Amino acid sequence: MNVVAPGFIQDTEFFGGALDDDRRATLVAQTCTGRPGTPGDVAETVHWLASPGGSHVTAQVVQVNGGAERGR
Repeated sequence: MNVVAPGFIQDTEFFGGALDDDRRATLVAQTCTGRPGTPGDVAETVHWLASPGGSHVTAQVVQVNGGAERGR
């Protein structure tokens, strides 16, 4: 079993509704990619894990967060 752990994913309601501009900027600034994640980023990761390419990956937490570190 694996776990996909998304960071800030734009266009979702995970953060309880609309973010103010300062909070959004802070979350994006914490990434190494300089952008928020998208639902497609998460979907592609899940697709890969379910594909033959991910067949030998097990017991992992796959972070889809653009390199943002938790609590940073």
